[in-house]
Amino acid sequence: MTSTPANAPEQLSFPRHSARTQRFTLGAPRAFTLSPDGSRVAFLRSRSGTDRVNCLWAYDLGPAGQGSERLVADPRALLARGEAGEEELSPAERARRERAREGAGGIVGYATDREHRVAAFALSSRLWVADLTPGAAEGVREIAVPGPVLDPRPDPTGRHVAYVAGGALRVVATDGGGDRSLAGPDPGLGPANVTWGLAEFIAAEEMQRTRGFWWAPDGESLLAARVDDSPVQRWHIADPANPATPATVVGYPAAGTPNADVTLALLGLDGSRRDVGWDTAAFPYLVTVSWSTYGDPLVLVQSRDQRRMQVLVLDPTTGATRVLHEEQDHQWLEIVPGVPAWLPDGRLLWSADTDTDADADADADTDTDSGDARRLVVDGDPVTPTSLQVRGVLDVDEAGVLFTASTEPTETHLHRWRLDGTLQQLTDAPGVHTGRAAGDVLLVASTTMEQHGQVVVVSAPARPVTRLTSYVDTPSVEPRVTFVRAGGRELRTAL
Repeated sequence: MTSTPANAPEQLSFPRHSARTQRFTLGAPRAFTLSPDGSRVAFLRSRSGTDRVNCLWAYDLGPAGQGSERLVADPRALLARGEAGEEELSPAERARRERAREGAGGIVGYATDREHRVAAFALSSRLWVADLTPGAAEGVREIAVPGPVLDPRPDPTGRHVAYVAGGALRVVATDGGGDRSLAGPDPGLGPANVTWGLAEFIAAEEMQRTRGFWWAPDGESLLAARVDDSPVQRWHIADPANPATPATVVGYPAAGTPNADVTLALLGLDGSRRDVGWDTAAFPYLVTVSWSTYGDPLVLVQSRDQRRMQVLVLDPTTGATRVLHEEQDHQWLEIVPGVPAWLPDGRLLWSADTDTDADADADADTDTDSGDARRLVVDGDPVTPTSLQVRGVLDVDEAGVLFTASTEPTETHLHRWRLDGTLQQLTDAPGVHTGRAAGDVLLVASTTMEQHGQVVVVSAPARPVTRLTSYVDTPSVEPRVTFVRAGGRELRTAL
């Protein structure tokens, strides 16, 4: 009989190892943003394969060399400055993370200004601002504001940060001055029923819209969602582990019951407010908003049965909208990430399920019920072949449109469509690929059967390809997977 030495490392079973590493995702770089000139990449990553606390990192691309990585914000060090060393989350933040399927801690999300100089994030329900530029003197600082803070976002110019606290949408200068409320709960209803600047349950859980406000390109105003969930049915959920604790009251819009009322308003930093109008009775779902330097705001709305969509263009001077495009399907309309959007030349980027030779008409209703391919559509004309099934748009800039698409259901590849009409496939290894692009710099995050974990590389012309460091643990079990095509429809199956 042999005994295990007292100082021997713990041997974890595969189920325990998978749980401790959150299915071998901890320690992987994620949540990437690129500076417009491609000189800097910001991302989140924990320090090991079992560390749940995410830090904010930056990778600076050298002009010709390999570049360098640096730590921008460490939550443990930041929280150690104050009296409370542990992270404290508000009920609203816990609910937001649950809907986002976020199991890690620390910095779980951040946003930057247009030039990628300023990053804002919530940590322990408090507001923090970080300077992303190399050698920054100020580093990371906390801005004292009313809390608990949710979803802080700098304006594109980097002068202000907007955030949600107590059901109100507030704004503060990045130097900490001028904190004020732009829109708050209506008198008599209170934050329990009305919130500004947050995604309601349906949007966050079913539509993957996790935000509720959008800055104007000049940083002088915002489009903000007003959510009134007073019509939503209340449920009482008890905790069976603690029967002495009173049941928690939760608003949940079950199928067939009323949803929250969602509207939009244009809020100026000068205190002005202009309500945005559309046919909310026919299109109650606010799917997304796109506001870029390339044109007026675009608003995508959907009917409750999810068979009709309208792309609206909004006049920011009046709040009035007009229908730019309408889509309908007898069965179902899929929400495609990244569209609608304006191209730099002023054309409308959209996606549609079209027949092999059928062109969409941007000025008329389009019935996509018989479509056999999801294609990118520019001003009504399909620009991708029917052999590509478009999955989502990732970036739009002067270099063109970066998007993901598939020719084989088990694979997703990066493609770029340029404004001159040329189309290029950027990845070819079998697997699932996504990424970001800024100018001539391309970041590719790849998952394949030949490698463990996700591999993230950054490339640019005349520069060596850089691989971002990953601390993901290696599983003790390596599956041997065979892909087969099952049945007459050749359904893809992994054995």
